[in-house]
Amino acid sequence: MTGQMYLTAIITEIFTVLLVLAVFFLTDLDTLSSIALGLPLVVLFSYLVLPISMRIWVAVEYVTDRVGEAADRSH
Repeated sequence: MTGQMYLTAIITEIFTVLLVLAVFFLTDLDTLSSIALGLPLVVLFSYLVLPISMRIWVAVEYVTDRVGEAADRSH
């Protein structure tokens, strides 16, 4: 399940970058207020994305295992 951790990290990091850019360019908040707004949103987003990335990774492992089994049977 290491792949799902990487997948969650990548998706969360992209979301974080987009959020930081949006807060920087679209608001007039100071640093502390930006952190107070952004941190809970990033934690919540990460929490919500984790089950989805787990499902995606399990599907990827299933497909690759099935393809590997089919290749083993053909030899």
